[in-house]
Amino acid sequence: MRPLKAFINQASLRHNLSIVKQLTPNSKIMSVVKANGYGHGLINAAQGLHDSDGFAVLSLNEAIDLREHGFEQDILLLEGAFEAYEISIAAKMGINLVVHNLHQLQMIENSKLNHPIDIHFKINTGMNRLGFNSNDAKDILKSLQKKSYFKSITLMTHFATADESKGVDWQFNIFNNIAKQFNFSRSVANSASILNFKNTHLDWVRPGIMLYGASPIVGKKSSSFNLKPAMQLKSKIIAIQNLSKGDSIGYGDSFKAN
Repeated sequence: MRPLKAFINQASLRHNLSIVKQLTPNSKIMSVVKANGYGHGLINAAQGLHDSDGFAVLSLNEAIDLREHGFEQDILLLEGAFEAYEISIAAKMGINLVVHNLHQLQMIENSKLNHPIDIHFKINTGMNRLGFNSNDAKDILKSLQKKSYFKSITLMTHFATADESKGVDWQFNIFNNIAKQFNFSRSVANSASILNFKNTHLDWVRPGIMLYGASPIVGKKSSSFNLKPAMQLKSKIIAIQNLSKGDSIGYGDSFKAN
């Protein structure tokens, strides 16, 4: 067996969450544990981040796994439902859905839910991956206000350049022009905007990579934000080569000893 092991430090996860709490004292924290907790293990990560107000995942199986392990916080499916059957399961288990297209809204309406469901309504403000067109969002939201099968609606978007000099204003202004017309909770801040843009710390923040001790800002080390790596890899040395000055290592002579 290859002698390589990953060690997960839950104390580091707790520490990094405390940094988020210090930065966003007036916001609830939706900790992103998608993709098996960024490779740290879903349950391991969630246990280390237990003091979060909620968890965000990609798959329904991840959400169910969290519920079955006793996590009672809000759980959000970041891509929403792919199939109609997932909606009734989510409603029954108290799992919140992102809704980002009309097909998903139609599936919810057709589900004839016995339990009202909480949704995050995603607005595309420039990331251009998921979300309702900003020109259509207002009219759609007005129609959703009348629907009894929605327990609550939270407005959300995702920033494309929070870690770059372009910043977030170009997207944040579009979002705010829509959000100000409704009395809904709002969620926009990812790791980079939590660190860079205090004005984006709304009702919910959604930290991801910073929780695991990595810097989301190009050119800045995690230590500059007092973040601690949550994973450590350990292995054994399997070979030692003695080189002379000028000897190369690997394909293409990419490294030369000096």
